[in-house]
Amino acid sequence: MKKCFLFVLSVALACVLTATGSWAQESTSKDEFTLEEITVTAEKRSENLQQLPSSVVALPGNNLATQSKITTRQILENVPNVTFRTSSDVNPDGNIAIRGIQRTQDNSGNNDVLPAATAIYVDGIYEGIGGHYDVNRVEVLRGPQGTLYGRSATGGVISFYTNDPKLNEFSGNLSFEVGNYNLLNAEDVINIPIGDKVAIRAAGHYYSRDGYFDKEGQQTQTKEARIKALFQPTDPLKIVLSGSIQKTVDWVGGSVPVVNDKVPGEVIASVTPMSPTADGPKIYKQLGLNVNYDFDSSTLTWIAGYHNFDYSGNGVVQVWGNPHDGLYSYFPDKYPTDWSHTEELRLASNTDKALSWLVGANYFKHEFDSHQGGVQIGAANVPYNEVEWSRRFYSGNIQNYGLFTEETYKITDDFRVTAGLRYDKTKLYNEMLFEENVNYFDINVNQARTYPADWAGGILPEDQRKQDFDNITYKLRFEYNLTPDNMIYFVTATGFLPGSVATGPQFGPGHVLTGFDVRVLDEQKLTNYELGTKNQFLNNTLRVNGAIFYYDESGYPQAYNLSDGMPPNFAIVTVPVEVYGAEAQVEWLLTMSDKLDLSAGYLHTKITGSDPATVTWSIGGQDVVSSGADAAYLGEMPAYPKFQATAAYEHTFTLANGSTLVPRVEVIYKGEYYLDQLAKWQVDQGLEAWDKQDAFALCNANLAWTSADQNYSVNLWIRNAFDEDYLNSLQLANATYMADVGDPRTFGVSMSVKF
Repeated sequence: MKKCFLFVLSVALACVLTATGSWAQESTSKDEFTLEEITVTAEKRSENLQQLPSSVVALPGNNLATQSKITTRQILENVPNVTFRTSSDVNPDGNIAIRGIQRTQDNSGNNDVLPAATAIYVDGIYEGIGGHYDVNRVEVLRGPQGTLYGRSATGGVISFYTNDPKLNEFSGNLSFEVGNYNLLNAEDVINIPIGDKVAIRAAGHYYSRDGYFDKEGQQTQTKEARIKALFQPTDPLKIVLSGSIQKTVDWVGGSVPVVNDKVPGEVIASVTPMSPTADGPKIYKQLGLNVNYDFDSSTLTWIAGYHNFDYSGNGVVQVWGNPHDGLYSYFPDKYPTDWSHTEELRLASNTDKALSWLVGANYFKHEFDSHQGGVQIGAANVPYNEVEWSRRFYSGNIQNYGLFTEETYKITDDFRVTAGLRYDKTKLYNEMLFEENVNYFDINVNQARTYPADWAGGILPEDQRKQDFDNITYKLRFEYNLTPDNMIYFVTATGFLPGSVATGPQFGPGHVLTGFDVRVLDEQKLTNYELGTKNQFLNNTLRVNGAIFYYDESGYPQAYNLSDGMPPNFAIVTVPVEVYGAEAQVEWLLTMSDKLDLSAGYLHTKITGSDPATVTWSIGGQDVVSSGADAAYLGEMPAYPKFQATAAYEHTFTLANGSTLVPRVEVIYKGEYYLDQLAKWQVDQGLEAWDKQDAFALCNANLAWTSADQNYSVNLWIRNAFDEDYLNSLQLANATYMADVGDPRTFGVSMSVKF
């Protein structure tokens, strides 16, 4: 019934928008100005964004620079129904949620090995680096993309495209930006031609700032560089080689933001026993190859990438309190290292015939190795056999093989049908070991756990270290042009995330270790139904695009605390999820000098069950029915605003000398949302009052001056102008409520010189 209602509503919405647009265009005379056309490669071909029957947002790189949007969170902040969630060191952008579809969660500390629901690409390389400087554009693709992109992409794809070298052109760019919190952001680019068939482009980037909450405790610094070499021996053949490196150091410790346990929503400072210390460096390296050969009727593309992450250079010993007082110290005996290798080969038609087609294959391999150790240092001169310790080991590899194809057939000039199919084979090998001794005191739970022996170990059984998954996904799309400027489309697509396996301790009453269990993550599958419309009105000075969608998702696993207190006792909970919502985007060029941008999104995520008051979980292969209190707070996913909207206005002043001055104001509104997923004992303690972020609005503004020859620019900017306080998320698991606080008011100035 609900699916039928959503379908009828979507058809009505699309028809109303289309009819309105047609009337408006017929009754308006032609003007001398139009909105700029944007070309994207979202579906592996160069296409006009407005003619692409898909929910895609394109963010030009020059706009991001002018608005001082540097980090991934800032870049995506005004894209409706896209949420940046805190992620791992191995893949900093690996936990972005599109339309509420997030990555599989694992309670074993092994989450880095699992694929993200949103696939991140940089210049075609999966989980690539360096997408935040010398940016050409960023493309956000909503919905499952399995028939065109590898590694699942159940939620969608975010592709960063950096500028390629240009033949026969010596050019460059220097930019420098400073702001409060000791912000320093610098970028330099140079393009060097070598003859008429070779060009080199080198780019460097430096970014640093003090901590927003603690100057020393949350400092961050990134140094990165990239070099690209373009070889074009003939017109049809284009080869781009690239090499990138990134070195990041984040400081941890000092004062951290927490929420007052007496006043919900009030953020206060909590001084950690650890003094501010450099956490890193985290070093990322990448090599890339992109080969394109243009035949008369098709294009052959080969993309290869090698990515390495190394955290082994960190020699930090983190100490809580005075070791001689018998407190706690934590150290890793081996920091994470991993590497990945990707290959993609595809052949796509490039003619305007009735049938257009694409076939391809991809290979992905990821190897990981992480050892962690904790030691509780006893009083002075305590014998080693009385020292408390804990160790965790994770190592193994994941391999993925994919075959995909997609064809579009023109039934008429106005009516087209697209069908896509993909086969994936995922092979996982995972070695895990968990050990603690009888004396170990867990800093996370503030009380000792009791063990029946001097040490206890949990190791993944040999016969369960290997897991194989075979999946077939599809896409079916219909598109129809009511007029040359008005399109309606319907698409249904499926996606999946492969499962995994882990091990960990289980505790009984009195916090006594009862054993180690093996936790199997089943596959996560979903089906998406979407209907959208794209329209150009008033001689292409007004664009109105919209879509509504419905997701049926099964097997969503999540680490859930089953304990009635501390310490936590986690298990893998598998639940069905229903997601539906809508998005709309309006671009209006009011005059030659005035532009208005509007966007909005509505999102509803719900964990469903057979009874509205209960939710059926799957734990260890057995169904368990939760209580009504559990259902109430498992009912909605945290961190996703139900409603989000953005309004931006800019005006261009053309000065007497030909230069331009452009003020721009942007307001981002986000409705209320949950901050954390609560357990029953937390609900019973009344913590639901702490679990919601009220609706809030952020105001960003900038004033950009550009010279008549476009070679010089100065930009003044301010973000969160009214210093609005808000939380991105909150960890309510411990007595101290750790808060992820949103960015405060920041401001600065940037200058750029092109040559």
